[in-house]
Amino acid sequence: VGPPLKDDPEYQKFFKMLKMGIPLGAVQNALKKEGKDPGIINMDPSRPLGEQQSKSKDTKKPSKPKGPKVARKRLHWNKIDESKLHADSFWNQAKEQDLQLVGLDFDNEEFANLFTSEVGKAAAKKDAPADDKKKSRNQKVQLIDGRRRMNGSILLAKFKVDYKVLAKQVDGMECMEAEGNELRGMMQLLPTKDESLALRSYLPPPDAPAQEIDESIAKLGECEQYMAVMLDVPDVKDKFQAMLFRAEYETHADSIREGTETLNQACDAVKNSERFRKLLLYALKLGNALNTGGSNEGVSAITLDSLLKLAEAKAFDKQTSALHYLVSIVQKNDEDVLNLSEDFVPVKAAERVAMDMLASQLKEMQSGVRVVKDVVRRNLPADTPCDESSSEEEILNSTSMGKFSISATSKIQSLADEFDEAKVNFSNLLQFFGEDHTMSPEAFFCTINTFVSMFENTHKELKRKEEAKERRKRIEEKRKIREEEKKKTAAKVSKPKLRAAV
Repeated sequence: VGPPLKDDPEYQKFFKMLKMGIPLGAVQNALKKEGKDPGIINMDPSRPLGEQQSKSKDTKKPSKPKGPKVARKRLHWNKIDESKLHADSFWNQAKEQDLQLVGLDFDNEEFANLFTSEVGKAAAKKDAPADDKKKSRNQKVQLIDGRRRMNGSILLAKFKVDYKVLAKQVDGMECMEAEGNELRGMMQLLPTKDESLALRSYLPPPDAPAQEIDESIAKLGECEQYMAVMLDVPDVKDKFQAMLFRAEYETHADSIREGTETLNQACDAVKNSERFRKLLLYALKLGNALNTGGSNEGVSAITLDSLLKLAEAKAFDKQTSALHYLVSIVQKNDEDVLNLSEDFVPVKAAERVAMDMLASQLKEMQSGVRVVKDVVRRNLPADTPCDESSSEEEILNSTSMGKFSISATSKIQSLADEFDEAKVNFSNLLQFFGEDHTMSPEAFFCTINTFVSMFENTHKELKRKEEAKERRKRIEEKRKIREEEKKKTAAKVSKPKLRAAV
């Protein structure tokens, strides 16, 4: 007859789903999706399917005469599995007799009229010719995928402009009140090869009367209308790309400029900090004293990441670190060095600047402006006065996008010069401190920031300990004063008693 249902390869996974706690309705839906009888999940999993099906056929009761089919409005709520309810939950308490809504007053006939209807009547209402006419008037021709249509409609709803006007703006690469992500969304909404074919097949031929073409476009959905007008824009994707470059140009330029300025400021701050130089010498002297016992065999230079190891070297009391001792030495000899963090304000931001990322952004901008120039040259207006003797600048100056490309080229070159300057400054800084020339700015400045933070925290810790020591000292002094006062008071009281005894 076959294996038990729980071991049947065809149904095994569904019974496992039940065992994992997945609701019965969800499992039944999964059976339906695979074209299987959802009632099988209610059968005995320890018995074969064939045995249970044959038994159900033999014991089938004669069907009762059916009444008229009723269409019922349903409330699609979320059911809670009763096995997961706590014993004291509201729903378990509601099962008790005193919480039941006995004698709930509502009109059964009114309820039936509102929420139920015979299937025949419902169908008759749907067949009403007036409704058909209304539907046919409002129905739009849909030629693209439903999800793509929905996402596109949300995007296009932001632009309350006629699609023909929009197509004209794109064709002329005009400035639009649109952000970069919105232009990117419109570019992604351009028709694909298959969508273009479907639209061409639906629309009248290009030589048809303009009114006929407009009427056909008006019958399309919002997304399809947008796609239809964009079909006739030459080089439409490249034009969108040029417009997107212009919309995001300032943002990218500011990012590169801010990054290079931060790097230059951080390099100057580290290299010119007298406090940092003094601290490095103190650290070197302390380290040599620890490692060589004061002999002349010490090192003369250390990498900056060696500073981080000062916190790891502990004294025999297992509490004082070499960093604690360094701070105490500085505090005794040169308190001004304790204000090191004041010199390194620009350094905190520098560890977040990725030079590779800046180089990549700059390269993309240089490539992008070349694309813009190429698009402009390919789509010059017919009345552009140019010949073989015309220079590139004269040709580009004939359009708004061309003028932008000339200005952008000049500014991008300035950004490239600033970036090269920052690279040289950082390279010189690595050389100045004897660090590996392959080290990235993020790693270098992160090391310095980490040490400065450790140095500051250790200073604060020692300061707290010193303050606590002073408090204990004051408390002890006050205690001694009180004891002295008590002794004096006791002595004064005892003298009259002695006199009286005499």
